[in-house]
Amino acid sequence: MKFLIHETLRTLNTDDVFEFGLGEISRSLEFDDIYKAEAIFTKNQRTRKVNLSGLSEFDVVGNLMTYVGINIRAAAKEDSIEFDPCGLTPDQYIPLTKTIREIWDEE
Repeated sequence: MKFLIHETLRTLNTDDVFEFGLGEISRSLEFDDIYKAEAIFTKNQRTRKVNLSGLSEFDVVGNLMTYVGINIRAAAKEDSIEFDPCGLTPDQYIPLTKTIREIWDEE
C-alpha cells in the first residue's frame, strides 16, 4: 500500500503493531482549494480506511491526526495497550484538544 505519510507504532506490553498514514489526496472537481484524502489505520495487518472530504490543504493533516489519535486512544483504552511514542504520552504525541496552530505557537 502506498502512503504519502506513514508511521509505525509498536506497543510495550503486546506484540501488536499499528500503522497509520495518509493515502491518496485529490482536489475537488468544483473548487480548487478543497481536497479529499484517504486516512489509513492498520492494526496487525487489518486495515481500516476512511475518506476525509471537504478539507482545506491545512485540514488534511489535522484531520488525519485526529482520526489516528481517536483510533490509538480507543485501542489503548479497550485493549489495555501501552504505547511508547519516543517517551511522549499519547496526548503529547497526537494532541486532540489543541489546534495545530496552538501547538506551533507553543514552540
